[in-house]
Amino acid sequence: MARIRPARNQDGGPSKGEGDKTPARARRRERTSPRPQAPQKREKSGSVTKAVQERRRGSQFVSDVIAELRKVQWPTRSQLAQSTAVVLLVVAIVVVYLAAVDAVVSRAVSAIF
Repeated sequence: MARIRPARNQDGGPSKGEGDKTPARARRRERTSPRPQAPQKREKSGSVTKAVQERRRGSQFVSDVIAELRKVQWPTRSQLAQSTAVVLLVVAIVVVYLAAVDAVVSRAVSAIF
């Protein structure tokens, strides 16, 4: 929930210039500001050639690919054989279906022309 602050002169305290005894440093501390983040290491733009940058990018890509391939759940030999059999069966069914449709359409076209 958002915190609503009263206007400067609505809290019953003295307005600015009317005996405000709070030091400026303490007032600044009262304000909430985001924490400064740690500086990130950056290379100088002119210190690395384009060839070196390309080599680094390539090696980073290869290491990322290797890391992702380690996460893959590879199939066992029996799972691989079963999946291959299913694919070959579906291909055979589609071949028979398309051959039948081709035969029917070719006879229909021959009869018409």
